[in-house]
Amino acid sequence: MIVWRLAVADLRSSWRVWSGLFVVCAVSAVAASVPGVLVVGGLRTTGVRGLALLSIAGTTAAFGIIAVLVVVSAVVRLTAGLLGRTYALWQLVGVTPRGVRWTVLLQTTLVALVGTAAGAAVSVVAVPPLVTASLAGASGLGDVQVGASRWEVLAVVAVTVVVAVGAAVSGSRRAAATPPLVVLRSTPPAPGSRGLRAVVAVSLGALATSMLVGLPGSVPDGAAPALLIGPVLVAAVAVLGRSIGAPAVRAWTAVVPTSASVAFGVARATVRWSAARSDTTLAALLVAVGLPSALVGGQRTAASAIGSAVSTGGGAGATVLILSGPVLLAAIGAAATAAMAARDRVREGAQLRAAGASPGFQVGVAAFEGLILGLTGTLVAAATVLVTVGAEWAVLVCAHPATRPELPVAVLLSTGAFCTVLVVGSSVLPVLGGLRPRAVTP
Repeated sequence: MIVWRLAVADLRSSWRVWSGLFVVCAVSAVAASVPGVLVVGGLRTTGVRGLALLSIAGTTAAFGIIAVLVVVSAVVRLTAGLLGRTYALWQLVGVTPRGVRWTVLLQTTLVALVGTAAGAAVSVVAVPPLVTASLAGASGLGDVQVGASRWEVLAVVAVTVVVAVGAAVSGSRRAAATPPLVVLRSTPPAPGSRGLRAVVAVSLGALATSMLVGLPGSVPDGAAPALLIGPVLVAAVAVLGRSIGAPAVRAWTAVVPTSASVAFGVARATVRWSAARSDTTLAALLVAVGLPSALVGGQRTAASAIGSAVSTGGGAGATVLILSGPVLLAAIGAAATAAMAARDRVREGAQLRAAGASPGFQVGVAAFEGLILGLTGTLVAAATVLVTVGAEWAVLVCAHPATRPELPVAVLLSTGAFCTVLVVGSSVLPVLGGLRPRAVTP
């Protein structure tokens, strides 16, 4: 009972932080329902068309799994990181580390269940007609009717909740190990799990290498591995987190002199200093920008090897289905992670005001912080896509001399600009709300 009351009370007081996990879980359910609906439609449709739907569903599920694992896990870790002071205060007033751990797990489970259920309810109504419309222009699939099922909805809810709770297990351990004296620090230290991240990244890199080795032999059959090599590399880079993000931030922001803008200098220091929230936003941005760019770049490069378009099982409509859910989840996840840190930004704004900063300066710092994160995510995604396209070209050009590297600049710039605008807006709006004058009651 005490754990329940503590969990509910903290959900109410820290609703801004937990709302990010709620939104991400809801969008995850919508994104995961796309391959679920396709699977249901494929099982209900006989013949070659049913197999085509299942093929599209498999590719869509692969991309969706990458996005859900990276984004949901990162948001859960960020939630635990932002509430470090709260966990320290709990222990100061007598809550045991075991009580802290179970409270965090309970909170994550509740928020994930409610968010996923809300997203699943929306997906039942919205996803089937959207999938049908996307398939309208596909060859042989224009008249296929798809729909949700009870088992598909339950599977979507279960998968999303399991991912969230699984990520919360390690977060709850770190929360239970939070020293009470953290309340005296300016911010809790960023959680470290570099060993595990390195193992996962190396495993993903090995998987991408194996697919790359087999790519030349798969060209006559459609070069299917070209669709997955880039996204797997994107996931590997996203898993590395701070090891990639911090050097990237230092590298390109060093071009801007400190004298150019004081607000930019403060924002740059904030991004470097607040590792937990910066890493999470960068991971989501990398997925949002890197997934579509890597898919399109790999597809076009492989297509040039045979001098024609590589079939992905349904043309432009299938491409939209494959990309829509993961990109939407990652983009909203990036915006949500930026908004989740509103409480920290309000505290930082109070410190700036105490030092004599104007309201416009505070807004400028928040805007520059979002801009730095957005540009860094786009640059890292561009580098990953460049490596992907270059590697595919290198292994294909010997057996297929007509191969040429195709870098999807338009896709990269458009998704990068869209996500950067989202992150800047999510960073600035909480600051503007904090600057709004409050009415004083007599």
